[in-house]
Amino acid sequence: MNETIGDLVAVASSNTDRRLRHMQAGVRASAQMIIADLQERNVRYRSAFITTTYREGAVWDRRDISMMLAHYRKWAKRRGAWVRYVWTLEATKRGRPHYHVVLFLPRGVTPPLPDKQGWWSKGCTNAKWARSPIGYISKYASKGANSVLPPGARLWGCSALGAEGRCRLLWHLAPSWLRRLVPFDEGVRRFRQWWVNATTGWAYLSPWLLDSVSGGAPILRYRGFTLDDVFIPQYAGESPPDPY
Repeated sequence: MNETIGDLVAVASSNTDRRLRHMQAGVRASAQMIIADLQERNVRYRSAFITTTYREGAVWDRRDISMMLAHYRKWAKRRGAWVRYVWTLEATKRGRPHYHVVLFLPRGVTPPLPDKQGWWSKGCTNAKWARSPIGYISKYASKGANSVLPPGARLWGCSALGAEGRCRLLWHLAPSWLRRLVPFDEGVRRFRQWWVNATTGWAYLSPWLLDSVSGGAPILRYRGFTLDDVFIPQYAGESPPDPY
């Protein structure tokens, strides 16, 4: 897209819609990064798809998913193995969410069902081998419109990526104007209102400003870049100034 000064763009008016878009991009990108890393290191792996549900009357807690995944990490460590994962929350109109998890494991290692191990006590779980892990997790990340999200719920997550991996994941989640300025392998990070190239330290302010609100939807106006919108560090580690 080639923007022109004064162009107007409407963004999603619903915070839920914006969060769902963010989830869809994050889930797909993190799964792609895990697979790319395993393949680059010639690691033989398999992917298991785990679904967890809540039975009637069970109370959702935001810690449920993190506690279950902690059990999987400990289980793998006891066996001298490793486990990596991507998960997403599927909201429902009834307000009772499901969790969908893709586990990446060494070939020959089969993960147990979490409800059978006592790691998921609030309902049932099922599992199957995932031939297309990105397709599986992306399908469920695309759901959720017109559904009820539990208050304070995280919509997705992944296993630790390391500092470099986090910068590259944030690149996938960054606005398109920034991705055109910064190569993927250099990564990005946030510093206050700035987007920072994680490799060079160059920083940028958004060329878009809030113009108005129409029907509850924010309207952004493209203003372009000025010299004050680009920061070039004079020495390693120099931080951009406060823009206000």
